[in-house]
Amino acid sequence: MWKGPREGRSSILTILDLRERNYRLAVLNGWLVWLGDTFLNPNIVLTSFAAKLGAPGALIGLLPALLQAGGMIPQAFLAPYVARFPRKIVLYRKVAALRLSGVILMALATFFLGPWPHLLLAGFLAGLLLNALFTGVSSLPFWEVVAKTTPVERRAHLFSARNLIGGLLAFLAGFGVRGILALPLPFPLPYALLFALGALAFGTGWYLFGLTREPEEPPKEERISLRLPLEHQGFRRYLRVRVLLGLAGMAEPFYAVYAVRTLGQGQELGLYLSLYALSFTLSNLLWARLAERGSKGVLQAGAFLALLAPLLALLLPRHLFGLVFLLQGAYLAALGLSTTTYLLNLAPPMERSAFIGLANTVAGVFAFATVLGGWVADSLGFSGLFLLAAFFYAWAFYAGRKLPHEG
Repeated sequence: MWKGPREGRSSILTILDLRERNYRLAVLNGWLVWLGDTFLNPNIVLTSFAAKLGAPGALIGLLPALLQAGGMIPQAFLAPYVARFPRKIVLYRKVAALRLSGVILMALATFFLGPWPHLLLAGFLAGLLLNALFTGVSSLPFWEVVAKTTPVERRAHLFSARNLIGGLLAFLAGFGVRGILALPLPFPLPYALLFALGALAFGTGWYLFGLTREPEEPPKEERISLRLPLEHQGFRRYLRVRVLLGLAGMAEPFYAVYAVRTLGQGQELGLYLSLYALSFTLSNLLWARLAERGSKGVLQAGAFLALLAPLLALLLPRHLFGLVFLLQGAYLAALGLSTTTYLLNLAPPMERSAFIGLANTVAGVFAFATVLGGWVADSLGFSGLFLLAAFFYAWAFYAGRKLPHEG
């Protein structure tokens, strides 16, 4: 049916208003997720909590591995299931509720099970596992919804707005974490407050994104061949670098554990969170500019900076240990940006889902290297762990030189 000029303009304005609404919801979601990630930072807050509970090193290393692997391992296998949904936001809402229930369980266990450390640890781990299990399920519909509701020309701006303001909020929240941990409350009540704030931030952010109005599309069957990427020489070299980075990451959660157990700096963790968030946010601006010339250089820069962190952790005096977290924020920002953009540029368009799914699944498996890191720390001490991590980062830096040009 023909539409007159007025009806046509009204339809266009409706579409533009809807896009702007969806854009704002995605930005607000990003800011709140940044806050939630600060209150429940796996490498600083969760590991220090487990360390104060007296958990063994291997179990401490499992905590960040669960969260990272949970978001990555399922991706290659879930794509056909997610593709069947005409509106992916419906699946996102259901899974987000399950993720939130895990965080709430962590908070409740910490509030009420303090007198029984073994029960507290079991409840905490159950909540963390519940959250991790459904993180990977929610990530695919999230990216599908963003791709469908955000025009290509606005996607870079969307994630820039999410990361810049969200990172600054995380920087400020780090001082709040420091204040909460310094409260004259018996352990584990300060951590219970942090987990409750994390649940509030995550829950609000996930709810807001769930309000996104996603256009419906016909369901489709999506078949992914995991064999094709492995026939691509450039992808095999890229996968080698990701595996080496994963092995080197065995030390990531143990800088905070070292600060608590060896340096006695439990109350400084909030400051370290702020330093990490500030470094991650500001360095992202630099890495984004450099990535315009090619992600390979950013990846190598990140691997080189990562090589320095475990060495500085062993050499720096106690009052300068915060520099390790400044460096950690910078190199994790570089590696996070470069490994993603390099893969997107490397993968042929028709095989992109297979490349991304297989790469993230393999990287998710090697996220469990932090469990190995806990065993190394218990067996050889922090010196042995940090030196081994430096070796793998150096190997990743060397292997990165052999990566082919992008495109």
